[in-house]
Amino acid sequence: MSNKIDSFNNTLAFIFVLIFLLPILFIFLNLFTATTDVWIHIKTYLLEEYVINSLIIVFFVALFTILIGTSLAWLVSMYDFPGVNLFKWLLIIPMAIPTYINAFIYSGLNETSGIFFNFFEYYFGLGPFIYNLYNIQNIYGVIFVMSISLYPYVYLLCLPAFANHSYSVFEVGKSLGLNQYQRMTKIGIPIVRPAVIAGVSFVIMETLAEYATMEYFGVPTFATGIFRAWFVLGDDVSSLRLSSILLTLVFFLIYFEEISRGKKNFDNPTNKVYKRKKEIPDNKALPTFLCSLVLFFGFILPLIQIFYWISYSFEEINIIFLAELIASSTGIALLSAITIIIFTLNISFISRITKNIFTKISIKIFSLGYAIPGVVLAVGVIAPITYMEKSFAKLFDYPPEAILTGTFILLITAYLVRFSTISIKTIDSGFNKISRNYDLVSESLGYSKIQTLLKVHAPILLPTVYSALILLFVDIVKELPMTLILRPFNFTTLPVYLYELAEAENLSSIGLPGLILIIICLIPVIILSKGIMNNVKH
Repeated sequence: MSNKIDSFNNTLAFIFVLIFLLPILFIFLNLFTATTDVWIHIKTYLLEEYVINSLIIVFFVALFTILIGTSLAWLVSMYDFPGVNLFKWLLIIPMAIPTYINAFIYSGLNETSGIFFNFFEYYFGLGPFIYNLYNIQNIYGVIFVMSISLYPYVYLLCLPAFANHSYSVFEVGKSLGLNQYQRMTKIGIPIVRPAVIAGVSFVIMETLAEYATMEYFGVPTFATGIFRAWFVLGDDVSSLRLSSILLTLVFFLIYFEEISRGKKNFDNPTNKVYKRKKEIPDNKALPTFLCSLVLFFGFILPLIQIFYWISYSFEEINIIFLAELIASSTGIALLSAITIIIFTLNISFISRITKNIFTKISIKIFSLGYAIPGVVLAVGVIAPITYMEKSFAKLFDYPPEAILTGTFILLITAYLVRFSTISIKTIDSGFNKISRNYDLVSESLGYSKIQTLLKVHAPILLPTVYSALILLFVDIVKELPMTLILRPFNFTTLPVYLYELAEAENLSSIGLPGLILIIICLIPVIILSKGIMNNVKH
């Protein structure tokens, strides 16, 4: 009986793995197809630009997020200065603004509907001068916007690493004559190195996956190239080949992150926490100013512009249409999140009751989903389905028609592949807290495996499942490239609508829908920050 259950579980896991691997395999198998004129053109004239721009952006965004994130985490962990306890929380909030919304906002600051333009025009008559003063829509603007939007990934992971480490290591550094800066660079940074690597890996993956910011700022990268090759030039071969290059880069990054961390460990010999100093050397106001500056550019200034746009276009707001947008966004997000929860709950349970190499490999594969850029995954999902639909048309001799293309099934499948990582990690952590004695008692009472899951594990896992559901819901609500590519005809979500407004240069109408999306995105930020702050010793 046990062998039959294991066989069934392995079969189920294999089906799930196949769903995950099909888009990836199809992308790489395309390398063996014949080249096209479009691909030759891209390889000759555009590929070098895609590579150089992508690498430059990734390098500088990673560099600036490390500098900002680690510096802020060090300041709020090690020093006592005005507002430190408040900044500890507030510096996480910029995560709530999706990168593409920040891109639209910063582009509009010196436009005719922007606060910079109107302030200088109203008080000094310098509106045209401000309008022509700078142009953020270039590679430098991309680096700035992505750095100020993504630094919390590094900050969030470094904060508990700094705050919870033993005071003794810093005492030793002090006894050796190291000043504050030297203790940070020679002791603090090596201690949080695993956290920095993990945080910057997230940053790099988000940077490579970003499409809307690159497109709106007119910076050609792999993400924009993939989209244009398929939907503008109409060449699936070129799009898939660009996807394979980007996917290889992502997998290399994952491998590098794994070997960088390795089995390295940093032990805390005591529980003594580094005591905050009563004052800051030289200038106590300096850390307050630095934290305020980052918070201003990361959250306060974008929020001011959002509210200004709302006041600017309040009379033109169509409440009914906005309500429909919210309903469509939340509806597809909730349906997809529930689907992913059911899927990942089964996978995590199979992993718990079936201990073999195949299930371990399966879990590892499912963990790759979030690393795959949305535009790559969308192309990887739609390409084999399009090929299948064309093959059926030839086989049965009928005109080609969409069977799955442009349906919610395809869209939810793409969400499933990409966002299952979040749910699996969360539910696995919940399963790990449940003693296996519960399983043994359940078995002694004659419960089947599925009864054990539903009657024993599920009630205990409810808080974990709710957390996973919220995180999934918000990630899907703000997802743009996959929704933009795979959505059914006439189906629009908040991010898609915001993107369309920006493309039409109607930035003043972004206000209220943008604010609603930011409020929704605040939910997981609060959940994450509470969890991390609970792990920070005071």
